[in-house]
Amino acid sequence: MDGRKRLKFIGLLGWILPLAVIISTYLHIIWIGFRSWNKINNTDDVIHVSYELSEEDYAVESKIYNVGEMDAKIPEGDRDILVMSFNIRHGVDHHGKESLNTIIDEIKAFKPKIIALQEVDCRMPRSRFKDQAKKIAEALGYNYVHGDTINILGMKYGNTILSAYPIVEYKNVRLPSNSLEGRAVLISKIIIGGDIYHVLNTHLCLDAEERRKQISVINNMIKELDGNIILMGDFNEQANTLEADEINQKMVDTAIETSNKFLNTYAYYSDVPNTRIDHIYVSRNIEVIEHFVVPSRISDHSMVFSLILHKTSKKRGIL
Repeated sequence: MDGRKRLKFIGLLGWILPLAVIISTYLHIIWIGFRSWNKINNTDDVIHVSYELSEEDYAVESKIYNVGEMDAKIPEGDRDILVMSFNIRHGVDHHGKESLNTIIDEIKAFKPKIIALQEVDCRMPRSRFKDQAKKIAEALGYNYVHGDTINILGMKYGNTILSAYPIVEYKNVRLPSNSLEGRAVLISKIIIGGDIYHVLNTHLCLDAEERRKQISVINNMIKELDGNIILMGDFNEQANTLEADEINQKMVDTAIETSNKFLNTYAYYSDVPNTRIDHIYVSRNIEVIEHFVVPSRISDHSMVFSLILHKTSKKRGIL
């Protein structure tokens, strides 16, 4: 390289290096600001989803979080409802290949009516910039709400609730966490045959002490709720730990309730699930019919299902 080219190269580096430092600093400031905002504003506002009620049926308007058309009429009488919790590992397989369509096919095969998904990407490079919650909801024809735990320059990651029934309200509550990956619990209010179901979806952290604090926050939420409550998610702990035992006493573990606590849900340094860290809890007034687990071809977490019985209230109302 002659002297002139060397000077040009040095001059180019003189522009590139400071620019890289500025961009890196800017992103770092944004990240720190986001983390600080999370700690200060640990609870988001309640968001009401538009709906209309007629004497004959329940219809939900197709708004930003309501995707697809629902059946206009919900039949009266008791019925069974399949609920599902599934950590989709941002829709990539064991080799890091984007495989959201396979995830969708796995969910479709069982036709769950209420679904809690964890590790859901939106516009992330690793998952081909897809809005995964929207894609899944469109494929199922379901309503959905999403709660971020990470949001950097519009690239989001977090928890999603999907429902074949109207979602009339939701909020995303930040949980105490010192890790770079924030934690939250997504709370939705779902209407089934005129009855309210409070559906919560969470993904707790890896640190045991932080999990205790997070479960304490969730317990306080549950204390304020009445009626039908469903709590689902990736708790990052086995059911026989102290932290799991601290889940509010008004809730029951559907796996234990149906004598299926031996069904593992996560492949920990293994090719097959060898531990149970994904759980579904329901309030004691909800009758649990069955609990089962199905391994995923894509995620390191299995799909977790509970079949519950919905009993129509004699007095019908929305709120």
